[in-house]
Amino acid sequence: MEQTFASVRMDENNPKWQQSVKRENSLYQRNNGIRSEFERDYTRLLHSQAFSRLKHKTQVFFAPHNDHTCTRMEHVLHVASVSATIAKYLGLNTELTQAIAIGHDIGHAPFG
Repeated sequence: MEQTFASVRMDENNPKWQQSVKRENSLYQRNNGIRSEFERDYTRLLHSQAFSRLKHKTQVFFAPHNDHTCTRMEHVLHVASVSATIAKYLGLNTELTQAIAIGHDIGHAPFG
């Protein structure tokens, strides 16, 4: 099962690469940039105000007497960690996976 999806990994060798990194409005980037498009997406999300607000939102929990509740930010960081491990094992693009993982809860309401 290891590297199962390596052949469809979204990177420069994938025929749909240009489509995946195309933007409606171009974003600032340096001529000698050392980061990929997905790494830039990751850091933009990480430094966004919307991501910062996740630390003030509680993740849904079902046990009212459970003393272990976490914020949306903690949940998102756990998801990012697990998703990177899974993506690496399956041969997927870990940079893209990390960006998706940290952005997946942006916009959720508290307790929602």
